[in-house]
Amino acid sequence: MSTFNSDPMNVLHQLQSTENLAFAAITGAGDSVHSTEAEYGSVETPAKSRVSDRQSILVVEGCDETRETLTQMLQYRDYKVLPAASGREAIVMVRQQHVDLVLLDVDLPDLDGFRTARLLRQMMDLSRLPIVMATSGSDPNEIVRAFDAGANDHVCKPLDPAVTVARIATQLQLKSALQRLRQSEERYALTARGTNDGMWDWNLVTGELYLSPRWRSMVGLDGVDWTPHGSEWMDLIHHEDRRRVQLDLEAHLCGETDHFETELRMQDGHQTYRWMLCRGLAVKDAHGTAYRIAGSLTDITEGKVADALTGLPNRMLFNDRVQRCVDHQARNPQNRFAVIFMDVDDFKLVNDHFGHDAGDDFLVSIASRLDTSLRKSDAIIARMGGDEFAVLLENIRHVDEAVAVAMRLHDKMRAPFPVGDREILTRASMGIVVSEFDPDSDTPQATGEELLVRADTAMYFAKNQSELPYAIFNDDMLAENMLRLELGSQLRHSLERDELTLLYQPMIQMCDGTTAGFEALLRWEHPEHGTVSPNTFIPIAESNGLIIEIGRWVLRKACQQAIQWQAEYGRPIMISVNVSVRQLSSSGFVEAVTETLRETQLQPECLKLEVTESFLMQDPESTIELLHQLRRIGLTIGIDDFGTGYSSLSYLHRMPLDILKVDRSFVESMFDSEKNASLIRSILALAKSLELNVVAEGVETQAQLQRLQDLGCHFVQGFYFSHPVKPEAASDLINHRWL
Repeated sequence: MSTFNSDPMNVLHQLQSTENLAFAAITGAGDSVHSTEAEYGSVETPAKSRVSDRQSILVVEGCDETRETLTQMLQYRDYKVLPAASGREAIVMVRQQHVDLVLLDVDLPDLDGFRTARLLRQMMDLSRLPIVMATSGSDPNEIVRAFDAGANDHVCKPLDPAVTVARIATQLQLKSALQRLRQSEERYALTARGTNDGMWDWNLVTGELYLSPRWRSMVGLDGVDWTPHGSEWMDLIHHEDRRRVQLDLEAHLCGETDHFETELRMQDGHQTYRWMLCRGLAVKDAHGTAYRIAGSLTDITEGKVADALTGLPNRMLFNDRVQRCVDHQARNPQNRFAVIFMDVDDFKLVNDHFGHDAGDDFLVSIASRLDTSLRKSDAIIARMGGDEFAVLLENIRHVDEAVAVAMRLHDKMRAPFPVGDREILTRASMGIVVSEFDPDSDTPQATGEELLVRADTAMYFAKNQSELPYAIFNDDMLAENMLRLELGSQLRHSLERDELTLLYQPMIQMCDGTTAGFEALLRWEHPEHGTVSPNTFIPIAESNGLIIEIGRWVLRKACQQAIQWQAEYGRPIMISVNVSVRQLSSSGFVEAVTETLRETQLQPECLKLEVTESFLMQDPESTIELLHQLRRIGLTIGIDDFGTGYSSLSYLHRMPLDILKVDRSFVESMFDSEKNASLIRSILALAKSLELNVVAEGVETQAQLQRLQDLGCHFVQGFYFSHPVKPEAASDLINHRWL
């Protein structure tokens, strides 16, 4: 519905016909032009000729006619206009382009204006992205909701052009004022920090050097009866930085640079070095020869060794501390220490779903929680970059101490993290390495950098191949790491070389013992390494983005096989395909599924997509929306590895699910104790209450099958019936009676 109560061309005509555009208002057909100034008071709007830098306004309006009218009106005021027809389009544009202000209608075809405003507000605050919402003039509650959603201001529908322009101008002026205020505050902060600088003045002719008390204090010369002469002060500089500092100084004295500025490490009087920023300006005589240079020395250690986002030590400081432990162990081999390298699983999804600001808040929350779980006396935790953290444990006697710390960190990560108005569940994968050094051995001592590489390698193993949240480094992992790097480059060519193939494992219906369908399982037949396990190459494909292309190939190939079987056997065959988190989170996934079904002509009800339980709970609201889109196509949806994640019952009953797939670990351990069997019984009871079917995977013995049958499980699959087989062999199992 149009939010303008007038003809668009009439609006432009009246705006162009009056000099004072800010006070022109247009009413509906037949009404006369009235003065907005009398009703709202005089508002000064910058004239078109005074707009030097065009400001970008994102116009979010579902009505094409109104959006076009607003676009022309604002373009006439010399604004750059970015039109959007929906809330989702607006969010994408704010992520991808610079936007100074958003003019947002309440009524939109997908997300309403209030939800769109809340999502935008998670990305940028009130001062950085003003939002003016168009609300109903007859419903005061909409105005209140607009401000609650994060709007800076509102205009009532039907829109008065002059009022709209004036309110936009006011918000942009306020934003500019706030920007100037921030800049002023930053200048003040810089000045305040500058008062803590050390000052120096060097006579290049006589070599006389003046050093302020603060300068002497910063480099540990308090109470020391020594003043460097000439360039002797450079003896205090770290030997690795000394030559570079000399070259930077010579460049300025020769006139190659406008000023002298360099970063360096200097002794602090405590057998350690601190990072300094040294700045100066030379004074030259009539011949252009520098005879004097003066400047300041600023301690920048905190900025150099502290992570700007979380406040934790950064990679530089952590590496330095690890190397110190290595050096100390070289002198005292009995002093053992451990490094734990940690990666937050699926952090990219938080950034993709909620924006980088929310991702930053997420990292800050993680850092705070991890930091409070460690004793500062014997541990250092640092942010290594992105979503990676590391812990240094000094003076440990056994690797079990490092494992205990890793489990404590794991437990801390299990509680939900608030992100905006939602809660996110995540987990961390950790790699542990213990520094061992035997001076009598031929094996050289590992450097600090080598230990970090080993911890990172173990972390990757934990993420992709370990049932535990951690893995302890061993030498075999290095060989696996080299193989992973080799496979990563070769995987890109696997599709074009026809090296990927699908195997099929039957799913058995317990009520009559027939084949209910097949699960398609991906394999890589490598020309040199033989069959490569999916546990090896799927994580590689996830990390380098190839999983999107490979996933579409798997979906198309499985659907083609299902339609071929239907033609041969004259009945529908259910085909089940596992879908990765990266696929589900990619744009256009639903469209890709729809296109595959259209190309292969497979009925949607014959395709089952299996998603992991952890994905469902990362962003439940968005997941529910995605699953409903898939359900509307007609697909069957199942949860894979159910019981290994942290599903919330309050969300499960809202999700359009059909099947719960019990993780094989529960089946394998069902006879270990009655408690383990009770877990499967509980899952079956839950499924019954939610009107879902249950598939138990990993069935390998007659005893397991009988127990599952007694418990009332609906479907089973596993090696007891058949290993994953090629399509030709799978064809022989379609009409097989298993029970």
